[in-house]
Amino acid sequence: MRLTRLLLVLVFAAGLALAAEETEYEQAIDFTLPDVSGASVTLDSLLAVGPVYMECWDLPCVNCIAELDALMPVYDSLKDRGLQIVALSVDKPGDEARVKAFVKSKKWPYICLLDAQNEVKKAYGIIIKPTAYLINMQGEIVYTHIGYKKGDEQEIAEEFLKWLPEQPVEEAPTDEDK
Repeated sequence: MRLTRLLLVLVFAAGLALAAEETEYEQAIDFTLPDVSGASVTLDSLLAVGPVYMECWDLPCVNCIAELDALMPVYDSLKDRGLQIVALSVDKPGDEARVKAFVKSKKWPYICLLDAQNEVKKAYGIIIKPTAYLINMQGEIVYTHIGYKKGDEQEIAEEFLKWLPEQPVEEAPTDEDK
């Protein structure tokens, strides 16, 4: 009887281990939005370069701004490995000039997109700010981070490392290199 129970437990544990390896992630919804300079940016084009950490923020959100500020050194150390951070502003259309000026004053190295109509915010079901998603190059949401407190950037950086190559990404040769 004990042997039978032990075998059942082992079979069950093996099944759980296999299920854990075959994690299915939710597919990110593609979108096209303007950046703060007016250029159109699509999620798919960003994913062709590397994983994307997309954070939903707005001007009144102190924690959003604190997280984006705190991630700057992490981004600087990992951008050569393909990491991209997208700061998705969900401020109202009337605040666009203020958002652009604010982003410029912050000197964030991120891709800053304007979601004034809240199309992406609604598509992703974002309620709380900050909410951020790490999207791998296959377009799967592999990590979600909601809220921010000082020190969270360490956990976020650890998640980045799981999805980035060990070595810097080589840039495609330009016409000057040929």
